[in-house]
Amino acid sequence: MLHVLYLVHDISDPAVRRRIKMLRAGGAGITLAGFRRTSNPIAEIEGIRPVDLGPTRDGRFAQRIGAVAKAAMSIGAKFAGLARPDLIIARNLEMLALASRARRAFGASVPIVYECLDIHRLVLRNDLIGKTLRGAERHLARDVKLLVTSSPAFVANYFKPFGQIAAPVELIENKYFDTMPVPADHRREDDSPAAPPWRIGWFGALR
Repeated sequence: MLHVLYLVHDISDPAVRRRIKMLRAGGAGITLAGFRRTSNPIAEIEGIRPVDLGPTRDGRFAQRIGAVAKAAMSIGAKFAGLARPDLIIARNLEMLALASRARRAFGASVPIVYECLDIHRLVLRNDLIGKTLRGAERHLARDVKLLVTSSPAFVANYFKPFGQIAAPVELIENKYFDTMPVPADHRREDDSPAAPPWRIGWFGALR
């Protein structure tokens, strides 16, 4: 069984739960580690007890940089006793910064996958901040074996033009995922469209 160390920026993010389900459906065993946006540590996600790297805050970029630096110094102790993974998946740039430290903690050459499902506005700036962040990403991604992203536009308009990463790309769109099979002849009881007024929900963060 493939053993994956999944490093995430927010353990409570519903998308993390979805990715864990996908990895398990593919037959992988998972160790979950990451930051949290809650006051108290999270007990479990999909039956997995996560390795808590501490709290971070939405919109507090400087605080998150400090949290990453603090986690980098203690990651060896945090991962002591964990099984050596066959693969490390780093979700977002801040976790990519910890992936190499995690690999060294296991004393092995474990391949790293960079999962980037959102392009932060700061990396698109043309000032010193934007150039510094893009330079950091290029440096951290130099040994990445695969880039996982959710939109071809991210590749066409960011990763390729800025030369951020040379690794192969795997496109996994943000779609509903369910492990239950759907019969080929499945039909809803009523296929007719609902009568207006229609209500459309938007769920997520707007930046």
